[in-house]
Amino acid sequence: MTLGVSLVGSYLRWMTYCCAIAFLTGCARTPKAPVEDLSGRENLSSYSLGQVRGTRNGDRLDAEAKFGDGSSTIELELRFDIGSPTKLNSGRWRWTRDGRFTNGTVAERSVMFLGGQDGPPSIGGRFDLLDSSGVAEYRVTIPTTELKMKLPRE
Repeated sequence: MTLGVSLVGSYLRWMTYCCAIAFLTGCARTPKAPVEDLSGRENLSSYSLGQVRGTRNGDRLDAEAKFGDGSSTIELELRFDIGSPTKLNSGRWRWTRDGRFTNGTVAERSVMFLGGQDGPPSIGGRFDLLDSSGVAEYRVTIPTTELKMKLPRE
């Protein structure tokens, strides 16, 4: 009789572990693509973040980010006001592809800023790329990245 109870207990523990793993796997977020077409017309999954660099100057952070797919490049120039919370002050983007240039402004969706008091600051977030009429065409995601490379002095 105790062998049957032991088997049932083992089976229940095993089922509990399996359910917990299935639940936790189902709750995991799927990572956002680095570049998204908000209209859904273009598949931009081949784009990746190539470089992020920036320089902190007091309560201001100037940063650049580059995304690419090997044949075209999206460049962002971002200026942040560091505070609580850190906010995007201004931003511009340029996209070079097929010999054409597209550009516009950048709007913040979310920003993550970490320190930089004892070392390089880190910046990340999600940003909308706006066309000339102010409509969001694309969205980019920059994972929180330590800014080890400084911008050249102007």
